[in-house]
Amino acid sequence: MSLSRYFSGAIILVVFASLCILGSSYNSNAQTKQRIGIFDSRSVAIVYANSKFFKSPYPEIKKRMDAAKEKKDTKEIAKIEYEAKLHQAILHDQGFGKGSVNTILDMYKDKIASIAKAENLNVVVSKWELVYNNSDFELVDITNKIVDLFEPSEKIKENIKEMPQHEPVKDAFFIDD
Repeated sequence: MSLSRYFSGAIILVVFASLCILGSSYNSNAQTKQRIGIFDSRSVAIVYANSKFFKSPYPEIKKRMDAAKEKKDTKEIAKIEYEAKLHQAILHDQGFGKGSVNTILDMYKDKIASIAKAENLNVVVSKWELVYNNSDFELVDITNKIVDLFEPSEKIKENIKEMPQHEPVKDAFFIDD
């Protein structure tokens, strides 16, 4: 998980550097801003986890755990317990912290590209991955357009409306429930 975050960050830096170079190469009197689509990854994670597209790993984990317990395989039991905690930590980080949702959005790359094209965006990135923005870039929030891809219920849409009013939970992966 953390390795994919580093790769995501590296890709973002390369894209931003490219945009900076491209932006500085335009010598027109009417300077146009580069448009960056941003989204709240927490909203995406929560909508996904409550959608028909979410495939919970827990039924399979429970099945494997029952088999390990039946065999009294303490090594396998410990391994499965660790795996279950790791899954939960990832979900917490995605839904409450700043965790990457790139693996969730993989199923919608083409549709996100269409949103980007329709909105005239050069890049789409989680708002939590954006560390700095100068006045040459215009940020365009497309959270709701991405969320709608998951066909959320009205109740879930209402719940995530409050999301921007709350800062992400620091170290959300440590939440224990």
